[in-house]
Amino acid sequence: MTIQAEYKTISIDSASSEASYSSGIALGTTSLPPVQQFLQAARHCGVEIAPALEQANIDPASLQIIENRLSGEQFQQLLHYLIEQAKHPLFGLYSARFIQPDRFYLLGQIGLNSDNFAQAIKQVMPLEKLVGDMGITELREHPQGLKMVWHCQYSNPQVIPHLIDNVLASWVNFARFLMQDSKASPIEVKLSRPQPATKELKQYQAVFNCPVCFDQSENAILIDKALLLRPLPRSDNQQLKQLMNSAKAQLEGIGDVDQLKLAAARIIRQQLAISKINRELIASQLHLSGRSLQRQLLKQGTSYQGLVDSVRHDMADYWLSCSELSLSEIALELGFSDVRVFFRAYKKWSGHTPRIKTNCEPVREKR
Repeated sequence: MTIQAEYKTISIDSASSEASYSSGIALGTTSLPPVQQFLQAARHCGVEIAPALEQANIDPASLQIIENRLSGEQFQQLLHYLIEQAKHPLFGLYSARFIQPDRFYLLGQIGLNSDNFAQAIKQVMPLEKLVGDMGITELREHPQGLKMVWHCQYSNPQVIPHLIDNVLASWVNFARFLMQDSKASPIEVKLSRPQPATKELKQYQAVFNCPVCFDQSENAILIDKALLLRPLPRSDNQQLKQLMNSAKAQLEGIGDVDQLKLAAARIIRQQLAISKINRELIASQLHLSGRSLQRQLLKQGTSYQGLVDSVRHDMADYWLSCSELSLSEIALELGFSDVRVFFRAYKKWSGHTPRIKTNCEPVREKR
């Protein structure tokens, strides 16, 4: 098997159903293993878990039922609280050490029963939403092997870099677990976050054990061909087939009713600060006409402009609560040409004008 023959550029959309959650733009759902992973890391940082769950409106008893899933909004809110309370500059990277792939139920077992890491990736990636809807993974051919690029779907600017660190480091730890080789490492890791201080930089090197590049245009792991094709010690094709059938059945149970709405919302978030957006532009990235996008969104109970307003409102609340941007800068990030237009829009959404908050206390606008 050659890597080129096995992998083309693949985009795997982890966006899934909004289920029954209606606050803001739904971020899909997440299974419990990643939740438990972050909670375990928080405990080691001395964070009290009960207040964290209460703040995110999570019933502690619900975490005891394996099949349960949290809404993406609950998980993002929980992560925001844990990051603030942990006071660990690299909380996301630190939390990756608590991944337990064998407890990721089907995906962990599918990986364990694959012939090699390349097959494990091929089988597991289309099933990512069983773990959660935190982002999109692309697999791209590369002369040296395979590049895995991850796009975060969450909207909280404080959460995003920690979640990216966690996902990429968890993938590396997942590979090491499958190969039973703690030294297995990628060729290179790319991160969009700014380069940290020397002390923190050493922590990245310790986790990935390879060159880590910062200020990049993507968040990616480059994997060598030899590592991809290394045989895994517990492969069992018969067991793998049974596990895949079970996983596909579970995937169907999650459903894709609102996938278009989630995909459109994600593109709107990405484009707002880059250029002026319009319905045709967003629709073209979904391989639809503007009229077709509007028609399908109406079937899902919203409109294109309603979706744009919801995305802007959601993003505005996060920028106002956990950024150092001024109101004028936030207005620009949200695609408004003038802060006064932003004020009018925000008052229409929420009934009051926007106020920057730090630790839940309003402060004056930065000049």
